[in-house]
Amino acid sequence: MPQLAVRGIYRKGKIIPLEDIPCNDTMNVIIVFTDKNDDESRYYENDWQHAEEQASYDYKTGNTRSASSIDEMFEMIEGSDDGNQMVP
Repeated sequence: MPQLAVRGIYRKGKIIPLEDIPCNDTMNVIIVFTDKNDDESRYYENDWQHAEEQASYDYKTGNTRSASSIDEMFEMIEGSDDGNQMVP
C-alpha cells in the first residue's frame, strides 16, 4: 500500500483517527504531532473568512445545488464562469 496520511487526535495516551483507515492489515506507522493551532489557523485568514461568508450567504438564499456524483460536481464547477458559482 502506498503511504497514507490520516488525521487524528491524541487524547489521554491514545491516538484516535478522525477518518476511516482504508486498510485492515498490520502495518508500520509514523506518528507526527503537530501544533494544535496548525490545523485551525487557516480559518482566520481573510480568504477563508470571505469564502465562509459567501458560502453562508449562498446557503441562506438557496443559491446551492446538489450533485449525484463527484464527477458531476466537478463538471458543474468547471462549467461555471468563475469556477466557484454552481448556480447559473
